[in-house]
This record gives sequence, structure tokens and C-alpha cells, in this order.
Amino acid sequence: MPRTILLAVVAVLTCAGASIAQGPEDYAGAVEEYRSGDPNEAIRRVARWPASTVTESLRQWAKAQPGDRLVAGVMLHTELGAAILDSLPHQTTVQLAHAQDLLDALALRRDGRERADAVRLRWYRFVISLFSSNARLADADRYAREALGKFARDPVLIFEKGVIFELSASHNMTPPPSPSMMRGRAPDSATHHGRTLEAAASEYRRALEIDPHLAVVRLHLGWVRVQQGDGRAGDDLLAVLADAKDERTRYLAHLFLGGAAERRRDFEEAAKAYDAAHQLGREHQTPFIALSRVELARGREDRARALVRELAALQRVDDDPWWSYHLGSIDEEALQWLRDEAHRR
Repeated sequence: MPRTILLAVVAVLTCAGASIAQGPEDYAGAVEEYRSGDPNEAIRRVARWPASTVTESLRQWAKAQPGDRLVAGVMLHTELGAAILDSLPHQTTVQLAHAQDLLDALALRRDGRERADAVRLRWYRFVISLFSSNARLADADRYAREALGKFARDPVLIFEKGVIFELSASHNMTPPPSPSMMRGRAPDSATHHGRTLEAAASEYRRALEIDPHLAVVRLHLGWVRVQQGDGRAGDDLLAVLADAKDERTRYLAHLFLGGAAERRRDFEEAAKAYDAAHQLGREHQTPFIALSRVELARGREDRARALVRELAALQRVDDDPWWSYHLGSIDEEALQWLRDEAHRR
């Protein structure tokens, strides 16, 4: 079972008699525990240490460490920062700064630049998604701008920038200032919401110019175009079905095709698309609700009620990708890559 972000932070922070690090030796032990022992125990241990002790221990320890241990240190601080984001967001920034210091140290090692860049790129992808999924969009944007200053043509980073705009529109939040707002093609008469969606679409188009087969990017562009009433949305979403290699993306593409058809009041096509989504997610709630709504629009009240009863009778309801799409989600692929790199021997 894949390890999740450590959540038992309250117990850590309220623990009586918190341990105090004695110096670089204790810090080295915590990093080694993260690397080859119990990562969660290492995170809990460092969480109890005073910030000043950690800063000084890290500075002394990092001077003579090989790359493998530096990457483990990066991820120890990154995972601790992620774990305390809800409760201690200012300390999250401190932990991520520690991680960046260790990435800088890695880049200074002989033949370390290439590895440091590979780790730093995935690190930015994860951190941006972490803040976006927590609705801390200003922080996400700050890291995105920093990342794109180093990796200007990385399509995933450009995509993450678009997600920040899309979530800004979804949450009805003021988007971060960006040239994308000026690059967008929305007319002067467009609403603020419309301009924000167009800024997202602009970033998605830029990412697809670099990699036209990034299915998740085209999925987001397709849904933005559905909301804009752009007729190209259907082509985008059909292209997603051709390129997607995972069921989550295909499931969402079918849902969005259904949404596009429903907005056109083509209820037959909408029902087909929603049913295709239902086949991929039998225990997801959104297809039940969408199909019920369409059946009501078609005058099939008995069928609509039957769908609601089927949903209510489910033994369990799976986590529905519809929600992670609209609320933002962590880049699990980047996180797993970073963990694997930290534990590599």
C-alpha cells in the first residue's frame, strides 16, 4: 500500500516532553531513519525539534553529505511541511526552505547538477500541487513563478500554472497577477470569471504546444472550453479518450462530454456519456446524479428516482475523481518519484 502524507501531526505537536536534537549527529540519524527506516517516525522526530536547532544542524550536516542523503533530507523536510500545512502553514514555508537549501547543496556536488535539476523539477511540481489542492493559490503561484524561472518550457509546470487560474475561477477567488491574464483572448466585455478561465486556457494551450499528447492538460482545456461555450471542447475531450492511459482521466473525459451535451440540451448524448463514465466508476456518485438529472429532463421520472435509490443502496461510495478535479489534487506521480529517489541506495 503506498504511503500517504503523514497526518498524525496533532499528536506530535502536543506530545509532552518533546525531544531536543543535540546537533548534526541527531539530525543525521533522523535523515537516515527517513531514508532506510520508518519515514513517518523520522518526520515526527524532526517535528519536535526547535527550528533554530534544525537550521544549525542542517547547515553543518549538509557540508559533507553524498547526494543520496541530501535527497533524503529534502524529502524529510518536504513531507513534514506538507503534514503541517493545515495547522502551521508558516512553518511549512520554513520546512520547504530547508528542502531548497539541501537542493542547492546537492547542485554543488561534483556531477550533482543534473540530479539536482531532476529532483528540483519534481519537487516544484509536488509543492505547487500541494498548495493548489489546499486552496493556497497565492503560495502555489509564488512557487510556480519560481519554478518557471528555472524550467521555462516544462509543460507540467505550465499546466500547474493553468490549474491555479482554473481553481481561482472555480473558488471565485482573485487570481494571482500574471501575463497570462493579458495574453488571454477573452474580449474586453468578458466577466472577471471569464478572463480567469481564458488565462487558464492560455496556459493549457502553451503546455500542449510543447507536448500535444498530455491527456490531463487537454482534459482541463476541454472542460474550460465547455464552460466558455467553445465548440472545440468536444474535440478536445475525444482526443483525451484517445490519449489517456488511466481510467481516472477517461472517466472525467466522459463526464465532461456529458456536461457539454447537457448544456446543449442534447440529453440523449449526455446520457450516453454519463453512462460511459458510470461504467468506469460504478461506485462514484457523480454519474448517478448526472444521469438522474438527465432522465428528469427527458421526462423519465421513474428512471431518475431508480438511479437515486441505486446510489443510496451502495454499500460504499468511492472517492470520486470529480471532487479532486474541482478542489485540486496533489501530484502523486511527482511525490512517488521523489520518495523513490530519496530511498534509492
